[in-house]
Amino acid sequence: MLELHAHLLHSQGGRSYQEDAYGLRISQDVACLVVADGAGGHGGGDLASKLVVRSILEQHSLRPACSMEAANALIQHAQQVVLAGQSKFAQFPDMRSTVILALVDLPSGRAVFGNVGDSRAYWFRRGELQLQTRDHSLVQQMVEAGMIAPGDLRQRKERSVLTSSLGSAGGIEPYVYELAQGGQGGDALLLCTDGIWEYVHEQEMQEVLRLGTDGDQALACFERWVDQRAPQTRDNFTALLALFDGGSDAEAFDGMDPETTVIARLEPYGSGDDA
Repeated sequence: MLELHAHLLHSQGGRSYQEDAYGLRISQDVACLVVADGAGGHGGGDLASKLVVRSILEQHSLRPACSMEAANALIQHAQQVVLAGQSKFAQFPDMRSTVILALVDLPSGRAVFGNVGDSRAYWFRRGELQLQTRDHSLVQQMVEAGMIAPGDLRQRKERSVLTSSLGSAGGIEPYVYELAQGGQGGDALLLCTDGIWEYVHEQEMQEVLRLGTDGDQALACFERWVDQRAPQTRDNFTALLALFDGGSDAEAFDGMDPETTVIARLEPYGSGDDA
């Protein structure tokens, strides 16, 4: 059985408030990790991201499963929660959020992923990239159409234009994936918002993880690169890094209770409002 060790980097960046949310829960030996990034241009992004994380973790605890169908169902449920929130919170009729989630069955190593928007998951084995999720973004479409090279994606002014996000009225089509060979001891899983991957390249992620450094040290390297490269008005940034050992049980969750712990404290939005 895999043992999961979680490490977190979470910052407001250059903004006056935080629109990212994150969480992790293990139920019946299935880990659910999720990161969401509120879409700042629509208003209420901080509320939308919290609703997404809370709804996914609560739903996972009720029906823990590790499958592509389960990943899709969790995201579709979150979509309905955000749409309901648009009606409940009249001041935010168009609030939106990205989402990236991973489901990992600790006994078998099976790992599946789902995303909407441009928050990403990366899976590494011995520091080598095994899986990278695909963005719902204009620049992703430009890369796939051969209009720009993949290496130019970060430099394009259109890089923040999303083609889908939770809260979209026309419905969503999440991208869903499964890790081909399953997780192993020594593997690493990174979930992050665009405030991380825009300034930390995949090759740099691999180089840091090949060193076998502690998870907190790896995230400290990522943070230094963001601080050096991003403008002072930089976006919020969040990275949730899970390192896996091939242990005999799942009790090595860094001192936290895997059945009940939610990393993020998701408070109700506003005075007297229950989100």
